[in-house]
Amino acid sequence: MNYFEYLESKKNITLSERQKAAVSHDEGPGLVLSTAGSGKTTVITARAGKLIFDGHLKGDRILTITFSKLAAQEMKIRFRRLFPEIEEGLTRFSTIHAFAYKIVRDYSSKTNKELHLLSSNFDILKKIMAGIYSQNGIYQVSVEEVENLSSKISFVKNMKISQEAFSSKSIGIRNFSEMYGAYEAYKQENKALDFDDMLVYCDKILRLYPNVADSFKSFYRYIQLDEAQDTSLLQYGIIEQISNGNLFMVGDDDQSIYSFRGSHNQEMLQFKDKYSKGRIYTLDINYRCDGHIVSSARRFIESNKLRYEKNIEAFHEKKNEIIVKSFPTRRNQAAYIISKILEEPQRETAILYRYNISALMMAENLRKQDIGFFIKEDRNRFFNSTVLRDVIAFFKLALDPTDKNAFGDIYYKSQTYFTREMNAFVAKGGGTVYNRLYQFPNLDKLKVKNITNFKYNMKQLSTMSPEDALEFIRFEMGYEDYLNRLEKDGRLSFSSMFLDLEIIKEICRNSSSIHSFILQLESLKQVLRESKENTSARVILSSIHGTKGLEFDRVFMIDNIYGEFPLEKRNQTQQEYDEYYEEERRIFYVAMTRAKKNLEILYPETPSDFVSQLRKTIKIDSDEKFSVGMKVAHAKFGVGIIVDMNQDEIVFRDKKGKNYRLDKDILAENHLLEILN
Repeated sequence: MNYFEYLESKKNITLSERQKAAVSHDEGPGLVLSTAGSGKTTVITARAGKLIFDGHLKGDRILTITFSKLAAQEMKIRFRRLFPEIEEGLTRFSTIHAFAYKIVRDYSSKTNKELHLLSSNFDILKKIMAGIYSQNGIYQVSVEEVENLSSKISFVKNMKISQEAFSSKSIGIRNFSEMYGAYEAYKQENKALDFDDMLVYCDKILRLYPNVADSFKSFYRYIQLDEAQDTSLLQYGIIEQISNGNLFMVGDDDQSIYSFRGSHNQEMLQFKDKYSKGRIYTLDINYRCDGHIVSSARRFIESNKLRYEKNIEAFHEKKNEIIVKSFPTRRNQAAYIISKILEEPQRETAILYRYNISALMMAENLRKQDIGFFIKEDRNRFFNSTVLRDVIAFFKLALDPTDKNAFGDIYYKSQTYFTREMNAFVAKGGGTVYNRLYQFPNLDKLKVKNITNFKYNMKQLSTMSPEDALEFIRFEMGYEDYLNRLEKDGRLSFSSMFLDLEIIKEICRNSSSIHSFILQLESLKQVLRESKENTSARVILSSIHGTKGLEFDRVFMIDNIYGEFPLEKRNQTQQEYDEYYEEERRIFYVAMTRAKKNLEILYPETPSDFVSQLRKTIKIDSDEKFSVGMKVAHAKFGVGIIVDMNQDEIVFRDKKGKNYRLDKDILAENHLLEILN
């Protein structure tokens, strides 16, 4: 009995011919291009089983490196359930960080070098950033700024960019080089290492002590790398050093969406250049998604230039057409999703978005309808938004002129020209903020005028609707100019701040007063806290990045708005924007392929470029479905036949012989035409 007969008869697993070819890969480098839903985990576990079944190990071991701790645990459990008869020590499933940390820990133990792992670097980076910025007259740093700094430090390490090779300007963060140096000095002085240092130290140990790398080469004969497209340059370097040539990489270049943290899919794209004798296998059957989703997603992603060509096919038939639907506002979009959920409340549903701030509107509406939901991401991030906190501070001061904390948050964020000393003076005294400002020593006429104008503006705010108040803050009080300065200084991205403003605007639009807006946010904050425990909810809210590797019965992709997903070109070279644009298309593709049965792509206002591109793929599906002479029923014009078709239109003739020229985009989006048998 050969191995595949053994799998079928004993394990009830039947592999396709392409899967069998990949599973049968033995010696030398191999690359498996595993498209979405093509069974990559089955291939990885089945190949490990075959190497053992066929007796290839001869006392050696198999190391499988996965993308996350959860993925490593799930793969280990799957392998043990599938092959309980196999000796457990023959295989190891590990993340690259866990593997690297063991090497670093063993090295530090043998050399008596004290090192401890930082549980978090947030407070350290915040202190460094605040100290350096204060020297330049900047006395407040936001959570987003610290997280952005941490992300960029991780990026340069994973891309193996030396401190001499980057500049603050190239990284896009003010004083980045100085802060990076201060952070590295802190860790060195305190004998500490962070999450990425595990990899940096491991890489150095393997390069300085080849005997360490050789010991792993002799111990692990075969190395399997899961999610190869998400592996960074630094991680590839470690894996190559412990591999004796039998490196089996599994991934999908079309799902490479983590460049912001150093993922480097060039190793996949240049596989043949690096390994001339390596073999490439393609798993191109999608076993997950409805046929309509697969065909449209394939045509959509084929617009990318930097990718392997694949003939992606669907295992399932075309049953449920993709729905593309427009709405006047985000509020209408949310109401539509609520109505669909209430029709089938027990159905597994994912609401996916490009930016976490998009969850606010949906969470608010789900709360009002008492629909339980679970949010995958850190719920505090929504309320740590710099823009949201600033808007709340403006509103609170408008309602309560004695709120000195609110004043301290925004005193320099509009056209007031108030100083830090003035804020400190206000904080120490009683009464209203404005009375204290008037009491500040040595006021000149300009400062008095600014105080008067500020007091007048805040009084105006208190009488406005929340939406009008927000627009007044942005444009009349100069808050948007402040946001532009933040971007110019390399502190935050204007694009992300603009998205925050747009979501806040929608919430304002549906609040009767500033007071009700603040109460609404507090209530929403409590709901999001409670959603943390609701892991069994049938409705999941998540960023697209948060659902990598997951699948859902029904998916709503929301907020696919022109200029937001993808963002418009801003302060980028054309090459940088082209690379960004292709990755954004991959992100959109990943979202599409999370849906098993139903996919709805929704947009308020103006459709994004990707929606417009997707419509063309749906139009092609319609062309394949409809033909001249076919009997059809139109939702408005009744029963008739198709008498002509071109690239953009279908000519429909009703029973009375009247012809109608029908736009294919509108037909596809609204499902107006039904084929009659």
